[in-house]
Amino acid sequence: LAHPMESSVRFCVRSLTRCASVRGWRQASSHSCSFSPVVDFLEPRLRFPASVVGARGAPNVTLTYAQSIDGCLCGPITSERQLISGEDSMVMTHQFRTMHDAILIGVGTLLSDDPQLTARLVPGPSPQPVVLDSNLRTPLTSALVRSSTSNTSSESSGKPQRLTLLTTSNGPKDKWERAKALDQRGVFILEVPAADGRVSLEDALCRVKEDLGCHSVMVEGGMTVIASFLARPELVSNLVVTVSPKFLGGYGPSAELLKGEPQSLLSIPKMRSCPVGDDIVLYGSPSVPYLNGNSGDAHKPKVNGHSHLMQTQLSSSCRMWVEAIESECDLKVYNTPKEGQEIVALIKGDVSGGEYVPVRVHSECFTGDVLGSKRCDCGPQLRGFLDILQQESAGILLYIRGDEGRGIGLVEKIRAYELQEKGLDTIDANLSLGHAADLRTFESSKEVLQQLGVQSIKLYTNNPEKVEALRPLAREVCPLKTVPNKHNVTYLQTKRDRLNHKTILSELPI
Repeated sequence: LAHPMESSVRFCVRSLTRCASVRGWRQASSHSCSFSPVVDFLEPRLRFPASVVGARGAPNVTLTYAQSIDGCLCGPITSERQLISGEDSMVMTHQFRTMHDAILIGVGTLLSDDPQLTARLVPGPSPQPVVLDSNLRTPLTSALVRSSTSNTSSESSGKPQRLTLLTTSNGPKDKWERAKALDQRGVFILEVPAADGRVSLEDALCRVKEDLGCHSVMVEGGMTVIASFLARPELVSNLVVTVSPKFLGGYGPSAELLKGEPQSLLSIPKMRSCPVGDDIVLYGSPSVPYLNGNSGDAHKPKVNGHSHLMQTQLSSSCRMWVEAIESECDLKVYNTPKEGQEIVALIKGDVSGGEYVPVRVHSECFTGDVLGSKRCDCGPQLRGFLDILQQESAGILLYIRGDEGRGIGLVEKIRAYELQEKGLDTIDANLSLGHAADLRTFESSKEVLQQLGVQSIKLYTNNPEKVEALRPLAREVCPLKTVPNKHNVTYLQTKRDRLNHKTILSELPI
């Protein structure tokens, strides 16, 4: 495998090539090109690698497909194959291909359509073709195998790159004979772990990034693959759906979704749209799903490789006069299972056995809490709750040390700020550094409250994940009003629109 620095250099070279292809397309196209808004939306989100610091993580993923107005990706089984989208939309799709390092499909699409997966209709490099093929059913006569070459660094306009097949370690007896034949024809085969008998999507994406050096992947199909990504929205960075003004009366992703039990489906807050020829293109960034009581155990985060156990313990305590609330309070410090995390509980009054106790769970923010940075609203929220405690006879502030930057730490948070200055929002910046949008969990906070003996709480937060994590203790939720400024208004809107925070924004001061 390449050294991490070589991977970063390779990404930079590829990124420059793809940026140049976008500039070339703009120069060759009219300024009124109908799909320019979609390209403008995608380009900054694909500009940065998913990780430039060696952390394991998935690449940026754009899920894109075309469907009829009745939600079908294909017609009835007995009907002939039909083109769904129009000519302009096909050009748009080829432009997207030049913007991504890799293009991913399922073997079903390869068997039914025998695609080339090149960028033939526009100038620019073709992406690395990748096929999910658990049983290596890819025919030796397919277009991708025939055009496959050992020249993995090919970036020539419209020319295909070496085909990569992602498969599992199990399968029929003749599978490895087929593997040998495919290898002799220049096909690269990667083994990844299985999930429910198929290639694990999460592991597949990580291998595409780590082994192929691809930091952006365009997922084109087919129906089963699309449905799998719709059921795993945490893996999707961007969604582009082309809706054709046709009725097919066939089959769509929902038919596949009904076969399983997806815990959370992809949704797009603030969906955008634009006409492209006779089609309508819908596009946006998915809201980020979080772990709550409805999301199941399959994808729950683990602490140091293990599921969370009740290990939060009181380490030290004292009495302290706190000027901000003009009262003497109990201060208790708890150790949690998460490495580097401590929970500081500031307790005013007698809370044991209390009902509707005012509570704020506040993640550490050095830049906002200490320096008064205007890039976020952490400082004002903290001080606002201390003002509330001053008026109340009893209440609790839980200050979570070690959760800086939604859990990525101060160093990575500052790196994320650098990416935000180059055009990414707060979520995409974290994703581009190889982190989840939010690494925090709040089980330990709930344990602290239980150890303090509270019966129910009035929770001051805008974050729905804190609400879910603290149920059934959280009987009442009080959103916090935020006064935006020119430095944080985009950040606040992103939290509201993509993280589903119940942020109440007052008017931006003139």
